[in-house]
Amino acid sequence: MSSTFTYPSGGITFQSPFNKGQKRLFLGFCAFWLFIALLELGQDYLSTMLNGNAFMIGESLSYKLFWLLFIPFSLVLIYGYKKAENLVSGPLLYITGFLIVSASTIIHLTVFSVILFGISNLIHEEPLTLVFLIYEKLSTRLYMALSIYFMLSVLYVMFKNRRSEQDQKSGQQTYSSTLTVKNGRRTVLVEVTDIRWIGSDGAYLDIHTESKKHVILDSLKDIINRLPDNFKRIHKSTIVNIDHISELKSRGNGDYDVIMKDGSVLRLSRNYSKALKGLFL
Repeated sequence: MSSTFTYPSGGITFQSPFNKGQKRLFLGFCAFWLFIALLELGQDYLSTMLNGNAFMIGESLSYKLFWLLFIPFSLVLIYGYKKAENLVSGPLLYITGFLIVSASTIIHLTVFSVILFGISNLIHEEPLTLVFLIYEKLSTRLYMALSIYFMLSVLYVMFKNRRSEQDQKSGQQTYSSTLTVKNGRRTVLVEVTDIRWIGSDGAYLDIHTESKKHVILDSLKDIINRLPDNFKRIHKSTIVNIDHISELKSRGNGDYDVIMKDGSVLRLSRNYSKALKGLFL
């Protein structure tokens, strides 16, 4: 869950995009690039002292911005990957990933060159030209930036896959084999495997089993999170147990009739057809 901060004076609430674990990871990521920048700064200082030259700390610091720029552009890289994952899949996703890495590298070096150009105009009487700086950075640091962004992409994919596996295992462990249904003063435990489908009727849900219909006060959005993966939402008002589906019949307009094994006919909306893609479609 993300952190929330409230300012008492204005009643303004700010919600952090990071949870505690992600915040520690991000701070560690920032600290790493700051350490690399300071390490190279120290190397420059030792080099100038050994060679008997004057140490220009301002100029040296400006070149260390190359490392610090990995912080914001890594976030841009991740944002690009998340957008791409929603739009493309398969081999096309790998091609898009390569383009995102390449674009992040070029933009990084271009922004770095523009910053150096601005600093050069402030501290030098004869500043370096922007074209020269862009050419120099592309010729000397392109391979380095490209390699780093490629490694960051690999780490992001590995981390994402690991989190997905952990979430899947965690989700499987939280599923209950029964649902608690209150009928007046009585409490009934309904076996999840017996549920054929669930329909929404306003604030209430109709849970259909082989022998009976149970009515509970709940929402489809909440109850589907407590059900295993074989329960799919096929309509804004319907959840179905795919183990009890017999066949699908197209309506010719993108919607389908879902024929259940008990003879019931439900509607699969085109907006929810992705739920059964690869299973029946």
